[in-house]
Amino acid sequence: MKIAVTSTGPTLDDNVEARFGRCAYFLVIDTDTMQLEAIENPNIALGGGAGIQSAQLMSEKGVTTVLTGNCGPNAFNVFGQAGIQVIVGVSGSVRNAVEQFKAGAFSSASEPNVASHFGMGTAPTGPTAAGQPGTNPMGQGVVGTGFGMGGGRGMGRGGGIGRGMGRGMGRGGGMGRGMGMAAPIGMPPTGPAAAFPENTGPQNQEHELAALKQQAEMLEQQRQQLNQRITQLESRRRAVAVVDLEKCAGCGICVDVCPAGAIEVNQQAVVNDEACTGCAACVSECPNEAIVIAQKKVGN
Repeated sequence: MKIAVTSTGPTLDDNVEARFGRCAYFLVIDTDTMQLEAIENPNIALGGGAGIQSAQLMSEKGVTTVLTGNCGPNAFNVFGQAGIQVIVGVSGSVRNAVEQFKAGAFSSASEPNVASHFGMGTAPTGPTAAGQPGTNPMGQGVVGTGFGMGGGRGMGRGGGIGRGMGRGMGRGGGMGRGMGMAAPIGMPPTGPAAAFPENTGPQNQEHELAALKQQAEMLEQQRQQLNQRITQLESRRRAVAVVDLEKCAGCGICVDVCPAGAIEVNQQAVVNDEACTGCAACVSECPNEAIVIAQKKVGN
């Protein structure tokens, strides 16, 4: 089973972060193998919609359950539509939280436990602030995600220098999120031109072997993420704004804040799915909470 835990840092020994949308890291964990993917949260500094964007990221990662301290209504709605269980009130170390989850000590929440925009304006509570490098005790690089607002440009840098500072493919014209892989410091290069020393001692060989295994694991994670994105594109499903007509008052605020010009009002708000980028600006500004972000088939 794949779960996600909000964390103050990139390791199992860091503490569970009380905020969901503005946590320092998301730790995606396979509870059967305890294999870990640490994702530096790209949404910490968003002016609005951090919970929604973070919930979409967890959906794209294929997690079934999220463990966190608190969860607001916007993220909770996205989780409900994606069929993801949310467990709130979790604290202590991530490792201990996962063990308690495996032992059946938690029950899923039936509703959000904090108001919208909880945690906005507060500093990250982890060992590293947003935009600063962080490493785990083994020197393992972590995976970074990125967003763009372009009209089709979204190919960011996929590199890093071993400290979890990778930048991925951005959201551009419906391209969605992608992932960049950060390589640990000292990891040998890959490809046809890769060269490795032939006459190394046993200790150096063990270090090289460990580095190569780590690199292979990271590349496998990237392959799985790319395949998931390919499947999503082939199904023509992506995240777009969806209007709840029973709540919509036709006030037009969403039209004013939409950067893509994808919304118009005809008594009630109408979203152009082809133009919508799923940025969630309309969601955070709607006074009636009449708009959510959901996966939807777009185009023929």
